[in-house]
Amino acid sequence: MTFDFLNPHDGPVVVGLEQFETVYAKNQPQYRPLRTLPGRKGNSAIARLSFTDAQRKAVAEGADIYMELLHFGGPLAPSLVMVMSEPPDTDTFRAWWRVQTDAPYQVVRSAA
Repeated sequence: MTFDFLNPHDGPVVVGLEQFETVYAKNQPQYRPLRTLPGRKGNSAIARLSFTDAQRKAVAEGADIYMELLHFGGPLAPSLVMVMSEPPDTDTFRAWWRVQTDAPYQVVRSAA
């Protein structure tokens, strides 16, 4: 049996969009820093999580992913958990990102 927490990605949500990020808990050692980009015209935040090899194996073998939502006593807002297997430097990722974020910025092709 595997039970473990997913960790925030140790790096930008999307390389090249760092200037749009908000980092939560970066100076609070009791918490894991969480980097986010605005989504849905600023009405949501998108974070990137990383899997360990053991977590990847567990998911490949059928493990489910659970999400705990903190509502702080207020109404619970709808949330999404997304999985994207495409690297962020592909046209497929850029198209997916535009649809998911509806953000005022775009993932652009990097100069190769």
